[in-house]
Amino acid sequence: MPTPKTVVVDGRLIKIDWSDGHRSVFSTKSLREACPCAECAGEGKPIGGRTTIPLGIVAPEDITADSYTRIGLYALAFTWSDGHGSGIYPYDYLLGLCECDACKAKRSTG
Repeated sequence: MPTPKTVVVDGRLIKIDWSDGHRSVFSTKSLREACPCAECAGEGKPIGGRTTIPLGIVAPEDITADSYTRIGLYALAFTWSDGHGSGIYPYDYLLGLCECDACKAKRSTG
C-alpha cells in the first residue's frame, strides 16, 4: 500500500504525493463530502441499536482544509473550515477517491 510522502493543502485543492510516485488531487469540496465518519455517514443511534442512513453531506463551495494530521501509518484526518474534523481517511479510501485524470479515466473504463 502506498503511503503519503507529501500532503499539500493549496486553497481548494489537496495534493498528495504517494510513495509509489502517484500524485492524487482532490477538491476540498468533494473530499469533505466523502467524509467517512459516523456522523456524516449517519451511522448509529445513541441507544437502541445501529442503523446506517447516508446523510448526503453537501459542503459549501468555498470549504477549505485548515489542517491535516497523520493517523498512525494508515490514514489522514482533516480539519475543515466548517468546523468538522472527526473523519479518518484511510490511504486506500483516499486513493479510491483520487480525482487525477488517470484515476478518473480508470474508473470510467471499468
